[in-house]
Amino acid sequence: MSYFSSTGMIRFKNVSLKLGGKQLLKTFNLRINRGDKVLLAAQSGSGKTSLLRLLLGFIDPDEGRIFWGKKEITPETIRKIRTQIAYLSQDVDFPNGKVKDVFQEIFEFDRNRHLNYRPEMLVEKLQEFDLSEGLLEKNTSMISGGERQRLGWILIQLLDRPLLLLDEPTSAMDEKQKQRFIDYIAKTKKTVICVSHDSDWQLPEMKVITTLLS
Repeated sequence: MSYFSSTGMIRFKNVSLKLGGKQLLKTFNLRINRGDKVLLAAQSGSGKTSLLRLLLGFIDPDEGRIFWGKKEITPETIRKIRTQIAYLSQDVDFPNGKVKDVFQEIFEFDRNRHLNYRPEMLVEKLQEFDLSEGLLEKNTSMISGGERQRLGWILIQLLDRPLLLLDEPTSAMDEKQKQRFIDYIAKTKKTVICVSHDSDWQLPEMKVITTLLS
């Protein structure tokens, strides 16, 4: 099964993957161009999250190859490739600590220092996302699921990376907040791969994939 002609930013070439005895991908081919928005809407347990994990290099395919531009994703190349990816998981697993300290630490990593992060940037984003400034002093273990997801969205915007990998990114949000993020994705020029069962994500801008097996 093949999608998207022309030169791609990301390319899966004859990729097969089996986990726990279940075949998730079989000779899977996918080409994603810069600026494309892709919605993975296959049924639960079909390998959608595993596809994101393959792109992040967390797992390796049994067969086939995955490319980022002209570079194949391998243990040797994945570290540099990850600096181009912002990943938002359903649970948004922040390190333990005060919210303000966790954000400061993230932007002190070598790969993020060029962004010139300042604490007031986070304060501005909190206001934009209807979050109290008092959240900065909270421990990440004490914030709600909805707050956690909104902080995750703030983080990926501040990181400003060209590829967004989103795994059920609005599952803990109310309708108002969810629609705000869907509108952001509809307008962004970034490349987006989103996993969601929510039909609200089936935007005209999205290329919807409903099966990962040929």
